[in-house]
Amino acid sequence: MELVERDADLGAQVEVRLDPRVPVIPLPEPVPPAMTLAEALLSRRSHYSYRPLSRQDLSSLLWYAVGVQRRSGPHVLGTNPNAGGLPTIAVHVVQRGSVFEYLREPHALSLLGGGDLEGVFAQEEFAQEEFARRADTVIVLSGRMGSGPAKYGPRHYRTAHVDAGVAVQNLYLVATALGLGCCAVAGFSDDAVKALVRAGEHDVPLVLFVVGQPVSGHNEGA
Repeated sequence: MELVERDADLGAQVEVRLDPRVPVIPLPEPVPPAMTLAEALLSRRSHYSYRPLSRQDLSSLLWYAVGVQRRSGPHVLGTNPNAGGLPTIAVHVVQRGSVFEYLREPHALSLLGGGDLEGVFAQEEFAQEEFARRADTVIVLSGRMGSGPAKYGPRHYRTAHVDAGVAVQNLYLVATALGLGCCAVAGFSDDAVKALVRAGEHDVPLVLFVVGQPVSGHNEGA
């Protein structure tokens, strides 16, 4: 199996060749959220306690927040915009001891291996170990710094953060519309996250998104 993304302006082609020995797990057909955008914006909260997330909910969340929206010539364009149409954001899922890469095409998870959250949230400046204990599912957004600088130079470091911020907003709103509890986390160990998701040399972890079924009666945040 071969996935191809191209950038017409650069005349470049970014290919991701899937190793046939690596398990690829198709996700269920996504279910559209029933909540309107206005309702999701007004209902959005951060949650800090979670119950397990079903594969069906994970499928709907990923598809509507960071999945494929349309194709324009050689570009594969997502529901979350990326600078220049480049594949600037990598999406990984850590769930119940397994680590996956999310493949927008063919809307599937590629199993990378095992891994846990120990040490990920433990950082002297921003210690948030409670998420390691409570999290069922964590979505990791990393900036791919390999192809962007050829088009945008050093400014690509800024555009990657903007792209990740838009993706997080999508995740928040879609999760809310699906009735899920979630929280974006910026306090984590970069090295631990890179090791966990087997990040490439030029990949930079930007934000973690903890998600699951909400636990009633627990505090909500901003």
